[in-house]
This record gives sequence, C-alpha cells and structure tokens, in this order.
Amino acid sequence: MWWFVSRIWVIALLAAGVADAAWERQIVTGKGVSTGTSAPHALAWYTQKPWLRKDAGEFCDDCEQPESGKFSTKLEKIGTLRGLTIYDLFCFFNNDETPDWKSILVEVAPDRYREIYHLEPPAAILKPAFIFKAGGEYLLGTNDEIPGTGNYYYEDYWWFGPDGPVRVNIEAIGEALKSALPPGHGVWKGGGLDIENLRYRSPVWKDGDANCCPTGGSVELTLALDKGKLTVTKVRYDPKAVE
Repeated sequence: MWWFVSRIWVIALLAAGVADAAWERQIVTGKGVSTGTSAPHALAWYTQKPWLRKDAGEFCDDCEQPESGKFSTKLEKIGTLRGLTIYDLFCFFNNDETPDWKSILVEVAPDRYREIYHLEPPAAILKPAFIFKAGGEYLLGTNDEIPGTGNYYYEDYWWFGPDGPVRVNIEAIGEALKSALPPGHGVWKGGGLDIENLRYRSPVWKDGDANCCPTGGSVELTLALDKGKLTVTKVRYDPKAVE
C-alpha cells in the first residue's frame, strides 16, 4: 500500500513538472516565423472563437468573427510520446472544406493543453502531424506542402524529453550548405531533407542556371540526432554529379 501511494505521488510530481516547465511555441504565419511560450489552457480556449487568437491578421482586423460568421474546428489524436498525448487542431473558416489553420496541442493534465505549434499559412496543404523514428529516437513531425514549383514545406520536428518537447533546429542544415558550397552556388528548392534516414540531398544551382535545370552538381549531408539536437556529421559536395 505504501509503495502504491508513493508511486502515485511520483507520477503526480512528474506531471506537475512537465506542466510547469517553460515550453517553446513556434508560430508560423505569412509574416514569418516567431517563437513564444506556451501556457496550459482548457480545450475550449483553443476551439471557441479561434480567430481571437490570430497572429497574422488574415481573417479580421478588429478581432471579430470571420466574414461569413461561420467556423469549425476538428481535434485529431496524433499519438503519445513520453506519456503525453498529442493532437492536431484544425480550424476551418467561412465554410471552407479544407483547414485554414493548424495547431499542435499537447495534453499535460485533464483538459489542460499546451500549444507548441501554430500555423496560419497564406497557402498550404495542411496534413496531420505524425510520430516517427530517426536515429533510434521517436520524434514528432509536421510537414505541410506549400503550393508552387519550389517543393517547399512548412516543416518542424520535436524530440520529447523529461521536461517536454524540444524543437529540432533544422536550420543547421542551411548553415552547413552555406559553408560547403562555392560562391555563386546554392540550393534553390526544398524537399532535400530525409529526416527519418538522417540525410539531406539536393541538386545545386549555379548563378545563371534556369530554375528547372541545375548545373552545379549535388550536395549530400549526413546528420545525427542526440536528444533533439541535430548536427551535420559529414558533407559531400560533388560538382560534377547530375541529378
């Protein structure tokens, strides 16, 4: 009996620690990317009049309801990491059949959710977030296609530790590419990251190339993950490779 009561107290203390820890909230809108902190709220705080929580201002200037006065939300379970249940929350405005906004919520206590990701795209094909394995670690990922020819995505990834989610800094890839490529060379399109296999690969464009036809060879990076920290362990640039 003593063991059982002690175990309950340990679980309660761990849950309280996760709920009270400072969590980063990633905010992505047509105006760019910013970060803030995430506090726990009841689910109704996210689903009732969600336009009041707008960040980009696409739907209203005076924080009143959308033009048609109609909206809906849809909560979908993604899965569980470190004992925390994770959800997508999709918001639909003006009778749209496809979602306009997307949030990722983490349940930290009964009816207490923390938002770690909020996406208000000018245009995107919003899809459910997902749990996957990379380098022996389970991560949470979101990957939403941006329409156009650039093969770009709104993408982010998180590792969940004892204190909650840690966002993976994929910007390290851009820094490695900048250092590896000669002047006048660059990666002009997205889609090169294969995070499940910890690899990045892309053709390389030279100044003066047509958008369709890179002539600068190819670049490949080998990546590593350690508790959510992404590092580039190897860089291979082949100026003669044809993609």
